[in-house]
Amino acid sequence: MNDLQRILREGDPAGDPAEERLTPQQTAAMRRHVLTAPVRTDVLRTPWQQPLALAAMVAMTIAAGVMGGLRFAPAQPDPAGPPEFMPSEAPRQFQFSTPGGTRIIWVFDPEFQMKETVP
Repeated sequence: MNDLQRILREGDPAGDPAEERLTPQQTAAMRRHVLTAPVRTDVLRTPWQQPLALAAMVAMTIAAGVMGGLRFAPAQPDPAGPPEFMPSEAPRQFQFSTPGGTRIIWVFDPEFQMKETVP
């Protein structure tokens, strides 16, 4: 860490007293230049730049919407119709494991029925 601080101090021109500093007149001139730069009138601006940018943004938004709609469009229905439900003899399972490594297995019994309700 001390080496890094030493290297930074050696390379800092403001920290070296032998370096020549700016005069107050040079500092004021630099400040005036920085403050007047945003209001310069010599920058070429055309009247069609903003409407063109707005039109391009609208076109890109519409294109993104159309592409998203095509990508996530619902699948076409099967002309043969939905497959018939065929109950299987074996019970169905749902298995997953947690990030901690615990395995959880849920077994769905097709014969299970609720006979009474709990108040």
